[in-house]
Formats: sequence, structure tokens, C-alpha cells
Amino acid sequence: MLSRKTNRKETNKFLNLNFKNYLSQSAKSNHKINLAVEIKTPFEEKSLQAVDFASWSIFRKYQYGDESYYNFIKQKIAEESPLFS
Repeated sequence: MLSRKTNRKETNKFLNLNFKNYLSQSAKSNHKINLAVEIKTPFEEKSLQAVDFASWSIFRKYQYGDESYYNFIKQKIAEESPLFS
């Protein structure tokens, strides 16, 4: 029997592969472009930490009305348009 950690790791591999395939196929069929998708951790790709912070800050603004972290990045945002009102 596989351990719980192994099952989760295999599930993540399966989900990542499906997600990569979905993005690649959607880009090809909807936009006629070939898209190479790589899934990396913030440890492997340091810029992901900045993206995580930015998206989390924006999420907090809209979800909880907390602009404390958003205020650090708002001058860097070129355009902002809520998807859902």
C-alpha cells in the first residue's frame, strides 16, 4: 500500500500534467499558438514569491477589504478592473 505522502505526490503530478495539457491545448485551439508550460515551485523560480504576494494582496483587498498589503504594490499596478462585481 502506498503511503499518504506518496499518494498526494502522485496526485499532484497527475493534476499538474492535466493542467499543463489543458493550458497548452487551449492556447493552441483558441489562439493558434504553441505554448510551452512549465510548473515550478517558488523555491525553483524565485519570482513566483513576488507574484504570490501581489495576488494575495489583491485578493485580501477584495475579499476582506484589507488594503494594508495592497498599498505596498498599488502604484505598480497599471490597470485594475474587477472580474466579478
